[in-house]
Amino acid sequence: MGGVEAVLRAHHARDADVGIESRFVAFWEKASPDWPRNAGMDFRRGMTVRKARRLVSEACREFEPEVSVHHTLWGQPYWGDLDPAPRRVLFLHSDVPGLAEKLASRMPGMDAVLAVSDALLGRAREAAPGWDSGRFSRIHYPVFGPAAPLQEREPVGERPIVIGYSGRLEREQKRVERFVELAARLDARRLRWRLEFLGDGKVRAALERALPDRSRVVFHGRQSGEAYWRIVDGWDAIAFTSDYEGTPIALLEAMSRGVVPLHPRIGSGGDGYAGRVDPGLVYPAGDMDALAESVAGLTGWDATRWADARSRARALMEPHAGGNYLRSFGEFVERVAAMPALERPLPRRWRFPADRLTFAQWEWIAGLRRRG
Repeated sequence: MGGVEAVLRAHHARDADVGIESRFVAFWEKASPDWPRNAGMDFRRGMTVRKARRLVSEACREFEPEVSVHHTLWGQPYWGDLDPAPRRVLFLHSDVPGLAEKLASRMPGMDAVLAVSDALLGRAREAAPGWDSGRFSRIHYPVFGPAAPLQEREPVGERPIVIGYSGRLEREQKRVERFVELAARLDARRLRWRLEFLGDGKVRAALERALPDRSRVVFHGRQSGEAYWRIVDGWDAIAFTSDYEGTPIALLEAMSRGVVPLHPRIGSGGDGYAGRVDPGLVYPAGDMDALAESVAGLTGWDATRWADARSRARALMEPHAGGNYLRSFGEFVERVAAMPALERPLPRRWRFPADRLTFAQWEWIAGLRRRG
């Protein structure tokens, strides 16, 4: 489902290794016996606030956490007062539209912030200028890579360049429909290329119809474990066409295997890393002609330049080794648990008829307010 899910899966599997006893509440996922310690709320847009609050209350009833970690900016107005933890951490994964407005309303209910990039951390500081600096921390996203050694690649000039994409196949945020234009721009330059997609989503079928040549465009679907890494190891570059990002885990995982990143200039951790590998790997956001030109530039690199870029990509990922992330996370949570809890604003009181409205109806009302 994306980078946040990968982080949560890592916590679920490895929190105990660093002395953390954790529980999970997943709002939009179903409960599953395959995932112990996880309460799946199975929310739907047609669910009423009243029912959602009841489900969250029941999920939190038998656990008394010292600290809660909110991996989303969604939902706090509906159920934030039901969070049983005396101290709360907001984990910022992505620079979503309207982030400044959301932070202004969410930060008063939190005690600390973790962010995956300096840009996101700066936004959080702006939203809570009175907080002590110890309540903010930058954290490197984790990469739990395979033990398999890297294989030598055949020079790009002697074969098609292989460009991968890993993540949700969605128009919202990811804008993967832009790969159709990219393919046309690559053809216009008479380049030899292959696109590979790892992941699934709402626009997969449309992409498959628009890019029908299976000798040059491969859809792997969702993969994990050895199959995932085997596919990534076959890429020369990983490309993103997003409107906004934080620091994509897929980018970090690929770079850890020496894959060169191509990223739009959107002021995120992603373009920051791409630029440190090579400035020519960052292109103007939304400009597929410029991205095609960057790909064309890669096809002209000699073996030495490829080796240097791959080496830089791997070196940049050393701080992201999974064990380092878990230790940093655990140390920060321990510090937060020892901090004085901040004063909370009075929560909204959900009564009839407001709590009988659904999420979809409240979204509609919020849209009217923004337009007004």
